[in-house]
Amino acid sequence: TTDPSTTDETTDSTTTDTDSESDSDPTTTTTTGGVDESTCELAAQSLTSAGCLFAPLVLQVYANLPWAVIAGNTNEEVATATLYGADGQMIESAQIMPGDAHTFMLSGDSPVLQNHLIDSVTGVFPRALKLESDIPVVAFQFAPFSSSQQATSDAAILLPYHAWGDNYLAAAYHNSDNSDSWLSIVSFDDGNEVTVLAPTYMTGQTSAGGGFPALAAGESGTIIVNDGEVLRVLSPGSGPADLTGVKITSTAPVALFAGAPTMSIPGPGFVPYKDHLEEQLPPRTAWGTEYAVIHFRPRGGEEDLYRFVADKDGTTITLSGDYNDVLNLNEGEFAEVRTTESFHAAGSESFMVAHYMYSQGMTMGPKDDALYPGSFLSPNCGPQNQQTTELGDPALSFFPPIDQYRYNYTFLTPTTYAWDMMTIIAPMAGWDSILLDGGALPESPTDLGVAGLGYARFLLNDGPHEIHSDAVKFGMEIYGYDCRVSYAFPGGLSLAEINEPPQ
Repeated sequence: TTDPSTTDETTDSTTTDTDSESDSDPTTTTTTGGVDESTCELAAQSLTSAGCLFAPLVLQVYANLPWAVIAGNTNEEVATATLYGADGQMIESAQIMPGDAHTFMLSGDSPVLQNHLIDSVTGVFPRALKLESDIPVVAFQFAPFSSSQQATSDAAILLPYHAWGDNYLAAAYHNSDNSDSWLSIVSFDDGNEVTVLAPTYMTGQTSAGGGFPALAAGESGTIIVNDGEVLRVLSPGSGPADLTGVKITSTAPVALFAGAPTMSIPGPGFVPYKDHLEEQLPPRTAWGTEYAVIHFRPRGGEEDLYRFVADKDGTTITLSGDYNDVLNLNEGEFAEVRTTESFHAAGSESFMVAHYMYSQGMTMGPKDDALYPGSFLSPNCGPQNQQTTELGDPALSFFPPIDQYRYNYTFLTPTTYAWDMMTIIAPMAGWDSILLDGGALPESPTDLGVAGLGYARFLLNDGPHEIHSDAVKFGMEIYGYDCRVSYAFPGGLSLAEINEPPQ
């Protein structure tokens, strides 16, 4: 990989080579389900998480710790990717070899980073970064990148501009631990009229600010968000307003991020175990009717928390497998499920499934050294607490619907966590066709018991990874644990318009 050019001396960068021979199988680099992604135009037509324009957001900053956005090249040609500031000035440009990944890193005390931090108040801010590439890449962001050195962290998949939508329903989290939560809405078009509508069942209200009103149940606000601007809607920690089910519509495409500065899950009462949350959420057009819902790799008997958000009135969602239930929801309503089990979810209409990691205080210790060999990297821990595992803490992710699974993915796991992991969900019949970094998967599947699907959860080495099958589409989730910190995000997905939401 060639050395990147840099225009800001506070910018750090990292590029890591891989040994994968991705050009030996064209399905690993240029196609997804037979759709060519080799150019920006073709990627836009295919509507997947590979693309040429992204909106990284600085949602949280920690003193002296770097923030990073990672671009992975899924193609057979060299990609030139460039990170720009909100003022249009280039921050860094890098060439990324096929199958490789590059880390655009901004140090925690960087003026560039501080100038792009979105204030923790309601308002419109000209703070969106832009990541552009001449050929399609995949992108993820970490806040902070050196997360094992900080007591709170998360990461997010970045969805490309061509897959943004004009109609969203949010999945967020809020409890009474005096913790704020927020939605951040990004525009890359001038004159974009954005409307935010609170669900009729919401209690409390959001904060007003920057010309945008406070919203109570059933109330809406509209404001213009121009190119490079971010509308933040804040639910203050002093109030009970949960932003799940909030509807966002716009006259041009927007990106929607949900999160919180610090949050305990399930809470309240786990104040020492709060953690930063962030995730970019898919538009409603990409929602599906069938999901495999897989628990994070267990830490110590803890449940996972899932929120099911309905796209339409009269939606019935049937949960089956090791967990069974029937959920009846109307548009924008959500049901919360807490369980140690993994299961299948099928709906009469489309819906979204958000995935939340519990605070480590909900785990039963001590840490299982057979499952998690070695020691914590994080200085958060002193002598190990035997009552809990001290593994992980709150994180936010979402599951792609089965209809949006891909044949191939490129991603990176950071060096700053003691244990990085992935969950693979695939047809049992095609399991052996999936190759991770050129070799077989390290574990055999567990049968989900429904739809012919199986899953496995296993540890990963640090660095860039490539995974593909020439026979079956599959889904995946990437996450990491260290002492009282974690991150989680979907490893990629298609974003085809398979659902027509109500307007």
